Amino acid sequence: MKQTRDLIGLPVFAVAEGDFVARVYAPVINPTEARIEYLLLEGDQWFLEKKCIAFSDVTAVGANALTTEKEANVKPVSQFGQAVKLLEKETKVLNAGVMTRDGRLLGTVSEFFFDESSGKITDCELLSQDSTEPAGIIPAAQIITIGQKYLVVAENTDLFLEKEPGTGQPKADSITLSPPVDTNHETAPASPVQTQDDAGSVGEKDPLELFSEKQRQYLIGKIVSKTIIDANGNIVVSEGTVITEDIIDRALRVDKYVDLTMFVE
Repeated sequence: MKQTRDLIGLPVFAVAEGDFVARVYAPVINPTEARIEYLLLEGDQWFLEKKCIAFSDVTAVGANALTTEKEANVKPVSQFGQAVKLLEKETKVLNAGVMTRDGRLLGTVSEFFFDESSGKITDCELLSQDSTEPAGIIPAAQIITIGQKYLVVAENTDLFLEKEPGTGQPKADSITLSPPVDTNHETAPASPVQTQDDAGSVGEKDPLELFSEKQRQYLIGKIVSKTIIDANGNIVVSEGTVITEDIIDRALRVDKYVDLTMFVE
């Protein structure tokens, strides 16, 4: 079993040619099959079209390199019709919101794990809305749907959070969630989430805004594991940099926030 941080930035090595041919940029998710179908790759020259490899052509995901039997398995993205269709769906698992079937927002996915032989997603790490630390592991059996921005999970997923991926060991302390709404009885409208500002006034706050704030808090102080470059070839942030509020804002301005969340340690 591997996790995305084991994969992102990994050099791609062609066995037949005995040389490195690219580097892993991001996984391409097949939401119907709940697996990594392709890997988006990048070369040394940022201005060239990104390349792609089918996960079925990956020989191994090693500690120092991802191997494939021959360089011909690596092709421009445009030559993989299914990959283009999946990319157009913009399905994501990393940083996706986690919603229960009965309408409770649990948090976001801060990491996910996959079977290195099949690419099948096995577990997702949950970052709850009231903490900057992971709340536990969601086993794949609890996932109902992988959408564009949200994972839909079973109603009682909080009871099945695990300590570690693939262990089957439940956490001793589960996260506390609001009870589901009983649609068979009339109830008073739910109160919006409220926050107390510095002046002492109470204001409404959208739950997604709260998640965004928690994500920012989670990133601040982390180390950037790979230099991030914008669409014009300018360096947004260098490898080894400690993430600050300014760096997060800079990444947002040039549409590289997702990259920033992926390349941290």
